[in-house]
This record gives sequence, structure tokens and C-alpha cells, in this order.
Amino acid sequence: MTGLFGILQLDRGEPLGYANALGLVQAWFQDAGGFGALGLIVYLLYAFSVPTDKSQSERLRVPVSRWMLTMGMLSAIVYAGVLVLLILGKGGAPEPPLPAPGMPVMREAPALHRELRPMLLMVAGIFALCAIGEPFVRDLIKVRGRRLWALAKLGFKEAVRFRIHWVLLALVFLPFAVRSIWMSTTKPVDEFRVLVVYVTFWYSICLLVSALLISSFSLPNDIKNFTIHTVVTKPVERFEILVGRFLGYAGLMTLALVGMTIINVVMINTSTIDPSAVEESAKARIPIRGKLQFTARKSDFQGVDVGKEFNYRRYITGHPISPERGIYQFAAIPGGMLKPAGDAVPVEFTFDVFKMTKGVENEGARVTFRIVTHNAPQTQPRQDQRGEWQWGELPGEARGRGEERKRAYENDLAALPKGTITARPGSSGWAAVNQLAETHGFYEIRDKQVFDYTVMSIEIPAGLFRNAAKGDPGFLDEKKTIPRPRLSIYVKCESPGQMLGMAEPDLYLLEANQSFTFNIIKGMIGLWCQLCILIGLAIACSTYLSGVLSLLIAAGIFLLGFATDHISDIALNRNVGGGPLQTISQIVQVQQPTAPFGDSSGAKVVLAIDHFWAWVVRRIQNVIPDVESFSWTNFVSEGFNINSEYLIINVLMMVGYLLPWAVLAYYLLKSREVAS
Repeated sequence: MTGLFGILQLDRGEPLGYANALGLVQAWFQDAGGFGALGLIVYLLYAFSVPTDKSQSERLRVPVSRWMLTMGMLSAIVYAGVLVLLILGKGGAPEPPLPAPGMPVMREAPALHRELRPMLLMVAGIFALCAIGEPFVRDLIKVRGRRLWALAKLGFKEAVRFRIHWVLLALVFLPFAVRSIWMSTTKPVDEFRVLVVYVTFWYSICLLVSALLISSFSLPNDIKNFTIHTVVTKPVERFEILVGRFLGYAGLMTLALVGMTIINVVMINTSTIDPSAVEESAKARIPIRGKLQFTARKSDFQGVDVGKEFNYRRYITGHPISPERGIYQFAAIPGGMLKPAGDAVPVEFTFDVFKMTKGVENEGARVTFRIVTHNAPQTQPRQDQRGEWQWGELPGEARGRGEERKRAYENDLAALPKGTITARPGSSGWAAVNQLAETHGFYEIRDKQVFDYTVMSIEIPAGLFRNAAKGDPGFLDEKKTIPRPRLSIYVKCESPGQMLGMAEPDLYLLEANQSFTFNIIKGMIGLWCQLCILIGLAIACSTYLSGVLSLLIAAGIFLLGFATDHISDIALNRNVGGGPLQTISQIVQVQQPTAPFGDSSGAKVVLAIDHFWAWVVRRIQNVIPDVESFSWTNFVSEGFNINSEYLIINVLMMVGYLLPWAVLAYYLLKSREVAS
């Protein structure tokens, strides 16, 4: 796992899973409901502005029912309550403190907020969606499968006439044909991950550009050339035309994606790759991650900052008597680790070695791993104990019981044949090592050579996990909200003059390895979701705009989805140098971005305008899809398994994002005079 992948984990956090489903639903009702309320206001203003002497078709296009007015009124009442709470500053969850400008923001995973204000926002959004969605649902009931299938086939045939599939077939082999050029400067160990990244990027460009061109120009050209009249004059619903085209275009691009994926799998698996790269990256690891805690004699020790960019890793000082430790804590133990193959569990890690002195050439840092369970607690060393952590007492135990357990472990260790403790899995002494670990919940590997940014591993006895599964570890706090870890891995750097850097994703228990080929296929599902989003955006825009405008707007919205972190900085007004007006003012006055802006009347006006602009950006931020959340290239290239629940959440997010666009496209197409 490279530094790049670690930074990705830091910035974006863990992928969303089932635990985030309720939070996503609540956020969707809040955001979609807010845009629905805005659309309802525009719709009602337009409907009530239509003169009564207009044609019957004009009045049918903008119906206003009692249900719509009732739901709209309820939504307005609830939104008014939210406004009152906002003014009073009550009913909301406390906002977490933001990092300083320029520092990365750890995204908060979606969770169900039960405070009054977010719950009222959700209820108001539901009412607004019930109001604006009534005509849409009423016409949706009229949709028939046979008509939809016929229109989807028509859209598929129209897309085939573009001959895009032949262009894609010609381009699919290009990255492999020029592989020797773009891999000439690649390290041998990085060959596999670079090959996966480049090929996936090229396929994404080809498919997304093709889908955008087909989807943006088809409907405007049909309306311009009057060829759509042959469809709308038939007994079909206009929304069926939109869905049929979406299914047709998505069907063709799905077939192209399947073909390109098959070629990708065959070419990657048959390419000549350095064996070290295959060993490191051609996997689909299932990692079990823990929580990282830094400890030393100082109670507020959080690891050393060595001044590297992003402050991703924190460092511990290397020395035989150093009390500094990085502790990886695991609150739960998977059942499969109690009796694994070979009675051993792999632990993989990638650390950063920061050298304060030149050291010895071609020699890494010496690192000690101490793995203990909750039945063998460790305590920080005193000043007279030379940095070695001691055996502590269990909760409620008498003083001195930790030392007794330590002596019992040392006696059992001394009774083993010489060299048994260094036995490795598969050797004759491994069973004795497992028995010792299962009895005492303690195992240590000393002076392991660790090299800079290199994927390495150790194997620990499964007896540790059987010991960890015994008993109730209890809780760390009186409120019983923070469970005590069942297993902890203490990492110590022994090399003087060197520091060992680590972050939470840098060490994990390896539960299993899945098929790398199947992992590539799962990674392409994310690209398929991106294709569907881009096709849906282009079709929705093309219902009212020309082909060129549809292409530009759809492409602009989609490309902004790759810059969601920067947009979040703008929305929170936390860019270095402030908002746009403040930045322009400092440029004109030849000031540094970090210089104080002042507190004059003009400065206050500039800051107020920038804060208003940030508020506007926050309102439109959710129109932009988080395209990066659908990209799994880093998981595939780094050799980590893509969990199926991540993909299911991806598909649900894609559907949730496209649904409001479908409603908007329904109203836009219904408002147009086509073949009337």
C-alpha cells in the first residue's frame, strides 16, 4: 500500500457501506427535498400565471391539484420551523472543528442525525417531494413495459448508427501497444499497479466521451430534424421516450464496457510483469483494520510531526529505550482467524522510515512488534524501566498480578526447546508457539527489518486470537460506549537516529485473498455507474437545450465531480487567502495570501460577500456528483478487495442522484411543444 493510497484513505475515509445507508437516505430527502421545494415554487408560479383562456393542452401540461397544494403548504410550515431553529441556534448537531486552511479535511461518514433540525429538514423534504412528484408519479403509472422495451431497442439502434463501438474496438489495444513508452521510467515493483491505472484511465476516457457525445446530440437532433414526430404521435408517454433512450444508450455502453473489461483482463493476465510487482499488487486482499493510537510517557503524545506534506503519517522516535509506541487496536476478531490455514494469521504493513542520520546503507529500520490480547494488558514504562512496557493488571485485579503473569509466561517460554520462539509457520515448533500464545495472550517479534514504503508482512500465531476470544474485555469508559480492544499490536522502532512513520491504514490483519481477476471486474462496476450518471445528465439537459449546450453543461457538472474537495473548501470558505473577492483584493494590493486582511469597512464588505458566495456554493454543492466515490482503480491497483456492499451502495447512490434529474427532465420535456 503506497503513500498515495494512504493519502486517498485519509482524505476520503473508508468507502460507504450498509452502516451509512440510513444517513444517506436522510441526506437524500434533505437535499432532493430542498431542490424539490424550489422546483415546486417555480412550477406553481408558472401554473398560476397561465391564463384560463389558454388551450386545454396548455392547462393539462401544468396541472395543480389539491394534494400538491396541501403537501406544499405542509412543507412550507416545516421549513419555517427549521428557519426559526436556525435563527435561535438550536436543534442542530454540534459542528466539528475544521482544520486550518490548506490542510485536508476528513470527511464525516453519513449517519442518521436525530436532532430536531435535521429531522425537520428531512420531513419538509418529504412533503416537498410528495408535492412536486405527484404529476410525475401519476404519469409514471402509465408506463408500459412493451412500449419501454421498443423505445429502448430504438435508442440502442440509433446509438449503433454512430459507429462508436468500432472506434472503441480500435482504441482498446492502444495502451498495451505503447506500454513500453509510458512504463520506461517505472520501478519494477510498481509495474502492475501502473499498468492497471493507465489502462483503466484510458478506458474511462474512451467510454465516457463516447457516451457523452451520443447522449447529448441524439434528442436535440431528432427534434431539429422532426424525426421525433414519428414517435410522439404514437400512443406513448413522453417520459417513456426519455427512459427508453437512457436504457438504449446505457445498454450499448454496457456492452462496450463488458467487451473492454474482458480484453483488459486477458491482456493484464498475459502481460510480462516483474514477479515482485505481481507479488505485491496482483491480489485482492481483505484487510481487517484497527484504530491507531500513539502513546509515550506524555499523556498528550500524538506522534511526531516531521514536516511532511498533508501530515498524513505521524512518527515515533527510534531507540532501544524509547517509550514511544504506535498501537493498533482491534475491537473485534473475525471468526475465520481462530483456526486459519497453517494456524497463522498474516499481518501486512507499509511504514515510512524517516532518517535523521545517514545510517547503514541498504539497511532498514529495526522494528519490534508486540502483539497482546485484552487478557495480557500492557502499561507504560516508568522512568526507571528504560522504555520497556510492562505487564499490567486486568480491571478489578489486585496489584502485582501483572508481574505474576509475566513470570508465568517467562517460565513457560524457558521450558520450550531452544529456538522454538523464533519458529515460523509450517515448522515443528509452531504448534508450541501457538500454545504459548493461546495460554498467555502474548507474542513478540523483535528486530524486524522494515524498509521505506515497502509492503511487508509478519505472521502471528492464531492462538493469540483464540485467547482474545476468551472472556469479556469490558469497556474503556464508565458510560460503556468505547469497547476495550481484544487485540493490540504495539509497534516500536529500535534503530537510533531513525523515526518510523505510520497511519491507520498502514497496518492490517489479512483475513483472506480473493481473485484478482474478479476484483478487476468489480472495479468496472464503478465505471459503469459513472457512465449511467453522465448519460442521465446529458439526456436531462438535452430535453430543453441544444446538443452543444447539453454536452457542455453535462460535461461541466460531471468534471466538477472530480473536484469535490476543492468545492467543499469554497463552500466552507476555508481556502488559503479566503474567498474570491478577498483573493482579488490581495492581488491588487500586492499582499501575500496569508497576510492579515484587515478590519476596515471595505474589508468587512468583501468578507461578507465572500461568506454569501460560500453560502450559495453550499446550496448548489449537492447538484454535483461525487464522481471519485465511484472510482475503484486504487483498490484494484494496490491489491485490495472491493467489498460487494460498497458496490451496492454505489448503485443506490447512482439511482438516488439520477432520480431528481429524471423528474426535472420529465417536466422539461412535458413543457415543450413537440409535434402538437
